[in-house]
Amino acid sequence: MAWKLVLVALMGLAIGALLGMLILRASRKREERRRQAARHLDVLENLSILCRALLQEQVDSAEASIRISVLLDCLPQGIEPKVDLAAIHRLAEDCGHFIRGEQRRELAPAERNRQDVARLRLEEEQGAAVRAAAERLAGVLDAWRARVAV
Repeated sequence: MAWKLVLVALMGLAIGALLGMLILRASRKREERRRQAARHLDVLENLSILCRALLQEQVDSAEASIRISVLLDCLPQGIEPKVDLAAIHRLAEDCGHFIRGEQRRELAPAERNRQDVARLRLEEEQGAAVRAAAERLAGVLDAWRARVAV
């Protein structure tokens, strides 16, 4: 009879341990989803700032396109509503080969000037389409925030 009580107690402990592990796993998943939603909300805030800066001509379209394109890659693929941002990605890709940052300072003045002229030409050709895409993006950011925050 005593062995039956021991067996029932061990089974109870095993079931309790399994339930504890399941609760812990669910808690960790919930916390990870919360952290991911917070990261996505930060990305959306940065996108909002960049769109505003681009539309107010506080930043050039090439720089904004590169930054927006990188930030968009940080968001979930299935985010809705869908919006056509191909112009932003196109200009970012077209400007991707230009030297930036510390390496740009090391370029010869003639090469730096050549890259500036080429970048300005691309901005002139694609700037209107990029601004239109930024307006579309700014228009869906609130909807994206609502979906990401869930």
